[in-house]
Amino acid sequence: MSESHSQKRRRSPRRWIVPPGLSTDGEPFAGYRVLEEMKDGGLALLLWQALRDVELWAATEPERRAELFPAEAWERRAGAVAALPLDSGLRAPLRDLARVLDPGAGDLPEAELAEACLAVSRWASERSLPRTAMTFAQVAAIAASEAAAPCYTVGLLARRAADYRRAETWFRRCIGLARRARDWKFYGLGCVGLGNLFIQRGDYPTARSWLFKALRASRRHGLWNVKPMALHDLCCVAIIGGKVEEVLGYARAAFKAYGRHHPRVVALAHDVAFFWMLQGYFAQALPVFRAVLTQPLDRPHRLLAQSSLARAAAGVGDRFGFADAWAATWRMVDEGDDSEKMAEALINLAQGAATLGDVDRAQMAASQALAVAIKRAEAEQRVVAEALLDSTRTLKQRTGAAAPSAPAPAPVPEGASALAADFVEVLSGGMAQA
Repeated sequence: MSESHSQKRRRSPRRWIVPPGLSTDGEPFAGYRVLEEMKDGGLALLLWQALRDVELWAATEPERRAELFPAEAWERRAGAVAALPLDSGLRAPLRDLARVLDPGAGDLPEAELAEACLAVSRWASERSLPRTAMTFAQVAAIAASEAAAPCYTVGLLARRAADYRRAETWFRRCIGLARRARDWKFYGLGCVGLGNLFIQRGDYPTARSWLFKALRASRRHGLWNVKPMALHDLCCVAIIGGKVEEVLGYARAAFKAYGRHHPRVVALAHDVAFFWMLQGYFAQALPVFRAVLTQPLDRPHRLLAQSSLARAAAGVGDRFGFADAWAATWRMVDEGDDSEKMAEALINLAQGAATLGDVDRAQMAASQALAVAIKRAEAEQRVVAEALLDSTRTLKQRTGAAAPSAPAPAPVPEGASALAADFVEVLSGGMAQA
């Protein structure tokens, strides 16, 4: 055996380089967003103290952690937690996080601290506190420094909060850690997360590249939870490109991979119906949107579905249906902040109003969509809103112009009506949980 061949056999396995996650982005100090977002000053301070304590604990060598805090710190924190009127979903994880202050607790398991941080993150998400949720997920990822799962959660929450630079770094860290540990589930999920991020940025070739990596990993390692997500997002890329046959192919494949009772079928049905609406297949899209709205949806997706219903109703010339869906959508806009999906929903309203020749409503919705898109740095939605606003101003300057009639139905591709019927059948059967 040659010396070079022997050296190759003795070479240690390749250790993948794992990039760090971005922990701050324009914040004056760590945890600032928690103090800024929370309305309850006492609780905000308690949460901020808890996350700073865990960050310090995680950054300290294990043998020196018992020296970090004074002996009375743990008792003071336990008293502060007991004194505040907290629900059980928050009190228990805050007690767990306070254990880092106890010099007699020994070296705490990183996984337990990370889970307590994620519990606070979930509590914050349920109460529409996106920055607090993201910050505590990030501290969980710092505490469990070699775990891919918390990194993926940070990426998701950062993307939803429109913090795209931070989201990219944590998705990349998730992928690096997962590849090093051969954790193929979170490798695939991280690739899907990055693919989604590049879709939002409008970089579709890069998005496709990451989604194909996820799809290959799902097939190679039997990741049946990742496969439908990758197919679904590839369907979304095809939708953006206007590739009718690709959309139908990926939609059918994703539908089959999800299974008829998977909650994500709701989102797939909406995405495909939205594409049909853009192509002028309003008659196929409208019943799917109605069926989607029978399902339990989170607020951003209910807002988008309601606005899609308004736009489809306008497309078939149903003025009363449009007016009802417009009012329902606008109530949700008034009740919320400038959150995820809001710019898209307002663009739907503007498009529907323009289709029916209601220029004042179209201009109002387009103006609000532009403001939200600018605030959230959503470049694609900003471009669409600006174009809509320009077109409505042009229409308003015309005098005596007749309201446009509903467009003639476009030729429906083979398979679209059958897929629409399948979606309506499944959704009307009450299949979704969550």
